[in-house]
Amino acid sequence: MGHTAIVTGAAGGIGLGVVRRLARDGMRVIATDVKAVDRTDLPVGVEYVAIDLADPTRFDTLFDRLDGGPLDHLVNAAGIALFDEDGSSFDIDESVWERVLAVNLHAVRRLTVAALPHLRRGTGRSIVHVASVAGLRGMDSPLDAYQVSKAAVVSLSRALAQQLGPDGIRSNTVCPGAILTPMIDFLYERAPERRADMEQRTPLRRLGTADEVADAVAFLLSEQASFITATDLVVDGGWSSQLK
Repeated sequence: MGHTAIVTGAAGGIGLGVVRRLARDGMRVIATDVKAVDRTDLPVGVEYVAIDLADPTRFDTLFDRLDGGPLDHLVNAAGIALFDEDGSSFDIDESVWERVLAVNLHAVRRLTVAALPHLRRGTGRSIVHVASVAGLRGMDSPLDAYQVSKAAVVSLSRALAQQLGPDGIRSNTVCPGAILTPMIDFLYERAPERRADMEQRTPLRRLGTADEVADAVAFLLSEQASFITATDLVVDGGWSSQLK
């Protein structure tokens, strides 16, 4: 029997890319996001549960889909970036700060903790969190709530790796750079020069795709990465390797 994975943020972007990749690899995938999804966007056999991860009382709705069976993999891909509201710590609205951290950090920690009893009974025993290069290197312009939340996810993943390693449970992050997803597409549509600039600043001279991030996630979940934990795999076309 194939492995079972739970993937959050599955309604679009990187999360949906991960769902499609893992389903193609033969896994049983239980997908979730805060909104309903067009079933035709999902591979056949994928189970979808619409829940708000900021509400931990709803987690049982997700884990009930396991039907008492084990969980092999958890992919925390859900996240938000409030580009028109986020900004400098000095003047950001407190409600924006709290909302971003609620989704990007607190929900990740709570769901991971809730999933541990199920992961301990699995055979894959691997967790991947989708963070960001912003959590490793910072941002060109202030987006502090997002940056802090992703840096905290990186730190959380390393802490989990240390504490869960003796149980054989691995924890890693994937840190994407500029990736073409619905979350940022509107920025490039609004300012095409912004996309051109980002492409020029990336050594590979293009932006990444959700499928390329999904490939990195699939690798870290796999047996090929069985001795890799507490690692942050950067998927950014080389952008963060530069000093400029």
